[in-house]
Amino acid sequence: MVEYAIIALAALAIILLVLSFFAKDELKPLEEQIDHLTVSLAQETYQIKKRLQVIEEELLIPERQRSASPRLGGSLSPADRRILFLHKQGFPLEDIARETGLTVAEVERAVRRLRR
Repeated sequence: MVEYAIIALAALAIILLVLSFFAKDELKPLEEQIDHLTVSLAQETYQIKKRLQVIEEELLIPERQRSASPRLGGSLSPADRRILFLHKQGFPLEDIARETGLTVAEVERAVRRLRR
């Protein structure tokens, strides 16, 4: 009697194992949708950052034209103020570049220009 139960359970296990290989994976479409959304979000974030950078540049151009030298009576741009503040706090140029979204060379030029 026990032998029949063991044989029946073994047969049931083999049948279930075979069925599991042919069963449809319900999570695969969901994983694909999440991957697609992740890529879309990354692309949209990149586009928004680029647009924001263009807008910031457009807003800073008139101020740069008004005062070629910020120390000669002109006011500093927000980006210049941020760079100067971080530099006075002792942050390395790499950290300032990362914080402001500029390259290290641009930050270095700005620091030299602002020190004059």
